[in-house]
Amino acid sequence: MASASATQTVSFRPLGRALGAEVQGIDMSVPFDDETATSLREGFGKYGLLLVRGQKVSTADQTRFAELFGQVVIREKNVVANAEATAQHVSNTRKDGILGLGELDFHMDQLFHAKPLLGLILYGIEIPPSGGDTKFSNSCAAYESMPAALRSRVDTLECRHAYTFAGELAQDWNIDSAEVQPLSAVHPMAPVHPLSGRRALWVNKMTTVEVVGLAKDESAALMKEVRSYLYPDEVTYTHKWQVDDLLVWDNRALMHARTPFDQSVPRTLRRSPIL
Repeated sequence: MASASATQTVSFRPLGRALGAEVQGIDMSVPFDDETATSLREGFGKYGLLLVRGQKVSTADQTRFAELFGQVVIREKNVVANAEATAQHVSNTRKDGILGLGELDFHMDQLFHAKPLLGLILYGIEIPPSGGDTKFSNSCAAYESMPAALRSRVDTLECRHAYTFAGELAQDWNIDSAEVQPLSAVHPMAPVHPLSGRRALWVNKMTTVEVVGLAKDESAALMKEVRSYLYPDEVTYTHKWQVDDLLVWDNRALMHARTPFDQSVPRTLRRSPIL
């Protein structure tokens, strides 16, 4: 087993106006000492998304990095698998999640669980020459950009999220056919982030099925209005992938989306979900 490394000189280069930073000065192939680990956690808390570029990252390296922020797990048919199986399973699927290969709108992963994912890691193994970018929206900044009256309204509301990738949802967002599972959870529409104290918007187009207590039309209209604040350039960052890019981000604060790409070209991203 490798011994702990000496303290590494960590620095952060901001990527976008609202989120993200490239981490410089670290070696992903060795364990991090406590001071380096603390610097990385602080950067994660400040920027919401960290990029490590240009290093060959093994499954073990990726898992060790992920465990700085939480536990690496995969929920598949309500079974939690270990970190090695997680990374290998997703690498083999040539996908960056459970939703197939098409374009995806902004979303947070697994809001249909009582405890959604804390974060996610993607590592670029095969990257298409164009398309397949991953976009991010800072939902805290989006919330703060809304009018005060709208913020006051959503502060008091809850949404129900369900794992129902079928029918109209699938047709709308080009999601591959997926087994419908009875997963459903209710969360505040704008929960307070446990680290920053800022409110975030938890409203996915694909899995948020209703605002609890509102009529269907009113619920749909409010969710559409709230989501409109996720798209301006002021709150977003688009990541154009390179081979050996590694991204880790806060799934409780940032939404992510995927742009279209030629599905005949391999796009392999090794995914580690963090709980």
